[in-house]
Amino acid sequence: MLPERKPEELLVMSHAVVGYPSLEANLPAIDALVVAGVKMIELQIPFSDPVADGPTLAHACHVALKNGGGVKQALALAAQVSRRHPQVSFLLMSYLNPLYRYGLDRLFTDAAEAGVKGLIIPDLPVEALEPHLPLLDKLGLAPIMMVTPVTPPERLQRISNAARGMLYVVARTGVTGSQTRWDAEFDEYIARLRGYTTLPLAVGFGVRSAEDLRQLRGRVEVAAVCSRYIEWQGELGGEAAAERMAELCEAAGAIPAMA
Repeated sequence: MLPERKPEELLVMSHAVVGYPSLEANLPAIDALVVAGVKMIELQIPFSDPVADGPTLAHACHVALKNGGGVKQALALAAQVSRRHPQVSFLLMSYLNPLYRYGLDRLFTDAAEAGVKGLIIPDLPVEALEPHLPLLDKLGLAPIMMVTPVTPPERLQRISNAARGMLYVVARTGVTGSQTRWDAEFDEYIARLRGYTTLPLAVGFGVRSAEDLRQLRGRVEVAAVCSRYIEWQGELGGEAAAERMAELCEAAGAIPAMA
C-alpha cells in the first residue's frame, strides 16, 4: 500500500477535508500537494462530531459540511485523484457514523473501485472490524488501525493482527493539532510497537515542522502532517500551504512525485 520510497526516506502523508475550503478547491489543493512531494493523502469525509480531531480539523469539517461535503463527494474525488496521480496512495478517512449510514460493505466496495488504498476509521474498534477483514482483503483495501501510548498489550496484539498496510501510531494522548516531543519515551513506545508488528509505522498527532520530520526520519516510515497543513490552507491558501509542505518533504528526504 505504501508508495515507493528510498530506504532513508520518510514518507509524508497529508490531508484534504472534502468540501474544505470548498469542493472546487479540493482538486487543485491535492495537485499542489503531489507536486510538493506528498505521496500519501487522507481524504476526510466531514462529520459534525470528529472526536479525535482538534479545533483546526473540527472547524474544517463544519465548513465542509456546509459546502456539501459527504461520502459521495469523497468517493467521486477519490476516483478523480487516484486516476490523476496513480503513484500516490489515497486513503479514505472518516468517523463511523457517515459510513454506517452509507452501508459499510457498500462503502468498502465503492472505495476500492474509486482507487482508495486504505481506510482510517478512528472510532471503529477492532472487534467490529474483524468480521469485515475477508471482504477488505478480497478488495485489496487496507484497514489502517490506530494505537496509542496507553493501548494495553492484549489490544496491541489484536489490533496488529487486524491491521493491513501500516499501523497508525498516535504519538500522544489527546486530539490532533498540538505539539509532540520526540524523546526517549517516544523511542521506547516505537520499540514496543515493533515487537508486535512488522508493518510500517505512520506517526501522527503533533507533527508540525521540518524539525519534527528530521527527528522522525529513520525512526518510522511515515509522518502525517494533517492539522498543520489545514491550518496553512486556511491561513495562506492552497498554493502557499503546499509550498510549506514542500519544505517539510525536503526535510523528510522525499523525492517529489511526478504530477
